[in-house]
Amino acid sequence: MKNRNRIFSILPFLFVLMMLYISSCQLQDDWLNVKRDKSDISPKSLDDLQAVLDNSNTMNRGYPMLGMTGTDNLYLPDNILGSVSQRERNAYSWAKDIYQGGPTPDFNQPYIVSEYCNIVLDALVNLAASQSQKTQADNIKGQALFHRAMSLYNLSQLFCKPYQPATAAQDLGLQLKTSSDPNEKTKRSSVKETYAFMIADLKQAAALLPQKQQFTTRPSRAAALALLSKIYLSMQDYKNAAEVSALSLGENPPILDFNSTTIKPAATFVFPAYSNQHANQEIIFYAYGQTLASLWPVNTVGFADTALFKSYHKDDLRKSLFFKVNSSGLAKFTGSYTGANYNFSGLSVNEILLVQAESLARTGQSQKAKDLLDGLLLKRYKTGSYQKMQTGDQQLLTAILAERRKELPFTGQLRWEDLRRLNQDPAFAKTLVRTVKGEKFELLPNVNKYVFPLPDQEIQLSNVQQNNR
Repeated sequence: MKNRNRIFSILPFLFVLMMLYISSCQLQDDWLNVKRDKSDISPKSLDDLQAVLDNSNTMNRGYPMLGMTGTDNLYLPDNILGSVSQRERNAYSWAKDIYQGGPTPDFNQPYIVSEYCNIVLDALVNLAASQSQKTQADNIKGQALFHRAMSLYNLSQLFCKPYQPATAAQDLGLQLKTSSDPNEKTKRSSVKETYAFMIADLKQAAALLPQKQQFTTRPSRAAALALLSKIYLSMQDYKNAAEVSALSLGENPPILDFNSTTIKPAATFVFPAYSNQHANQEIIFYAYGQTLASLWPVNTVGFADTALFKSYHKDDLRKSLFFKVNSSGLAKFTGSYTGANYNFSGLSVNEILLVQAESLARTGQSQKAKDLLDGLLLKRYKTGSYQKMQTGDQQLLTAILAERRKELPFTGQLRWEDLRRLNQDPAFAKTLVRTVKGEKFELLPNVNKYVFPLPDQEIQLSNVQQNNR
C-alpha cells in the first residue's frame, strides 16, 4: 500500500513526464514554453524515483508483440482478418508498409520507458544520497539501467537487422538517448554500438541490483543476467550466453511441475495470476505485451499453426495447457504465464534454461545440455511418461530448438527473434509461406522484411535514415 500511495502522490509528475515525451515527438513547442514551477513536478527523494519505476502500467506493460504476427506460430484464416488491426494484417502478410501512417506503439512505448529511465538516472545524479541510502540508490539505478536495456532490446528486434559480427559495425542501429532533455535529437547508432550500449547497461545493473526483489515487476540481478544472456545468444556469443545464463539461474532453478495442483487445467487461465506472484516461481521478471486480437490469450481470434500444434507428444501436458481446440480442430492459445488475458513478455526460468541448453550444445557440452533439457521436459510430461532423450550430439541442437518453440510459443516475440537469428545458419534457415485471400506470400531468410520500417513521423522529426524494406 505504501508503494501504491507513493505512486499516486507523484501522478502529476508522471503526467508531466509523459507529456514532455509526447511533445518532444510532436514538436509541440508552445506547450514546452509554458512556465512551470519545477519544484512541483521534480522528484524530491529516492522514494519518488522508485515510484516512477514502480509505475507498472508503463514499465511492465505494452511490450512489443507485432513481430509474433509475422511468424510461423500463427494462423489467421481469411474470415477473421477483418477482426484484427490493419498493422496486424500488414505484419501477418509481411507488407512493405506496416503502419501506413497509423499508430506505432511498438516503437513509441519502449522509447517512453527509456525516457522514464533517463529521467530517473539524471535525477539520481542531482539527489545527494547519504551513505545509509546507498543501497536504495544503487537498487534504483540498477532498475533504471535494466529497463532501458530491455526497451532497447525489444526495439532492436523489430527495427534493426539481426546482429551479424561481419556487418554489425555498418548496419543501422537505434537512437541511443542518454539524456532526459526532450529537445535533444539523436542520430542512429550502428547495430554494434546498440548492442554494446545494452551490454554495458546490464553489466552495471547486475552489479547494483539485489539477487531478488520484493516484487517480480522490479528487475533483479537475476533478471539483468537473464536479459544479458539473451543478448549474447542473439549475437551468437554462445560461450558468454552459457556462462551468464548459468549465473542468472543459479543452482537448482525452480521449474514449475505441470502435473502439480498449482496448474488448473479446467480454469480459463491455467497458470497462476500475478496477484499470486510466488505461485509460479519460474518468473524472473514480470511483464506483458500489447493487446493484439490475433495473439492475446483465451480471447484471441487467431490460431496456433497446425504443424506447431501437432508437434506436441500426446503425453506432453503443454498441448492441453497451452491450447484449447475448437470444433473445427483449430487450437487457440490459452497458456500465458501472466495467468491473465495478456501475453507474458517478461523473463522466466524456462526460457533462460533453454538459452543455456542451446549455448552448451553449441560449445560442445552436449551432456550438460541434455541434462538441462531432460530436467525441463520431465516437468512438462504426464508423470511417469517421459523417456530421457537418446538424441545424438548432431541432433541435439535441433531437438533443443524444437522444444524452445514448443515451450515458448506465444511468449513475447521470441519466435520472431529466433527466426531472425537462426536464419543466419543455413542448417536452420526457413522460408515462411502464407496464402491470404488466395494470394501467396513468402518471407525468405535474411531479407529486409525481417526489419520493420521506422514510423514516418520519426523520420520527419528526427531526420534519421529509414530502414530499407
